[in-house]
Amino acid sequence: TCCPYSLLGLFALILSGKCSYSPEPDQRRTLPPGWVSLGRADPEEELSLTFALRQQNLERLSELVQAVSDPNSPQYGKYLTLENVADLVRPSPLTLHMVQKWLLAAGAQKCHSVITQDFLTCWLSIRQAELLLPGAEFHHYVGGPTETHVVRSPRPYQLPQALAPHVDFVGGLHRFPPTSSLRQRPEPQVTGTVGLHLGVTPSVIRKRYNLTSQDVGSGTSNNSQACAQFLEQYFHDSDLAQFMRLFGGNFAHQASVTRVVGQQGRGRAGIEASLDVQYLMSAGANISTWVYSSPGRHEGQEPFLQWLMLLSNESALPHVHTVSYGDEEDSLSSAYIQRVNTELMKAAARGLTLLFASGDSGAGCWSVSGRHQFRPTFPASSPYVTTVGGTSFQEPFLITNEIVDYISGGGFSNVFPRPSYQVHVFMSSATSWNADLHCSICRFLLFSVYSLSPGTNH
Repeated sequence: TCCPYSLLGLFALILSGKCSYSPEPDQRRTLPPGWVSLGRADPEEELSLTFALRQQNLERLSELVQAVSDPNSPQYGKYLTLENVADLVRPSPLTLHMVQKWLLAAGAQKCHSVITQDFLTCWLSIRQAELLLPGAEFHHYVGGPTETHVVRSPRPYQLPQALAPHVDFVGGLHRFPPTSSLRQRPEPQVTGTVGLHLGVTPSVIRKRYNLTSQDVGSGTSNNSQACAQFLEQYFHDSDLAQFMRLFGGNFAHQASVTRVVGQQGRGRAGIEASLDVQYLMSAGANISTWVYSSPGRHEGQEPFLQWLMLLSNESALPHVHTVSYGDEEDSLSSAYIQRVNTELMKAAARGLTLLFASGDSGAGCWSVSGRHQFRPTFPASSPYVTTVGGTSFQEPFLITNEIVDYISGGGFSNVFPRPSYQVHVFMSSATSWNADLHCSICRFLLFSVYSLSPGTNH
């Protein structure tokens, strides 16, 4: 019969190109705006690829997440350790054996796993990678405001059919990193305003939310918080120190980042990464802060996957993580979305709170075959994270009540059904009207969701 599970025949199947399948047939491979091809990669050049191995007991994991998160459950708050999660989801011995033999036969070197054993990152030459993944053809690309360099394949890859039960997808082939979500908007022209504030500085935020020296986290060393930086975005200690000298003089705060996990850059500081760290350490002023740093060049093919792997390889880490990263949900393959959602579920089972920026495209309306529909941002659309949108003051120059900022996303999803804990009258309407809404209506609906029921976008 075709496609046997024989390890001896596995590499022969690669060479023959027979009995193969595509793990991500729905992954978009068009070149995003702002990216340019620099031509084929040198066959002897090395790159890393991430293999997502098939996990076990995902239904049980989902049940445990619900149990430890439900205040009415006797298991509420009894979170799992990383070791508990590893015991639950670890790939089967057959999966581990099949994948490792397959990679070794192809000459993969320097393979590294994680505690949960469900990710495997290996270094290969371009020649080896194209042999291992028939159909793939690696090119150099450059793009984005910081001219990020990546290696990607504009063509789909395939795997031997024998690996279909064992590999969810291979990371580092198709997905391009999203560009920064920061946008510069003109200042409103208002004359004669008295008592205006020039920008939302830490003192403005602390006044608006009544943050005092008795903030949560002050007086204890057990609390910690973290943010992640990607795509060659880095904070600098000197910039953080200067920021605190300018804006942190009237409240007690930590002087520096406690720990950097990953590789920190040496170039110019990134605006987005700097603001993430500075404002996190201004609001959670007396809380130990970690920064997770992923380089973003092709040595680390998909930085978001690197961050997820860090979470799967650390037993002791902060319980609150903030991430200003996202892709259009419809630009990602089903296999990738479902697997990342499982990773977020693993974090939830451990009691981690993951705060994701909702995006800056409002409801993300776009036209498909002449009809308008929502275009959500992922992972903000996952049911296992808390999505945070932006607000503006009703009176732009005073510290007043807030309204939803017009660019803020809503945490909707076209992939995941609305969980029972996201009860909101407008959510069902959003689903039923999805295909026919015009963008102006989408924006109105988005305002309604945030204004009437803040905090429901988990």
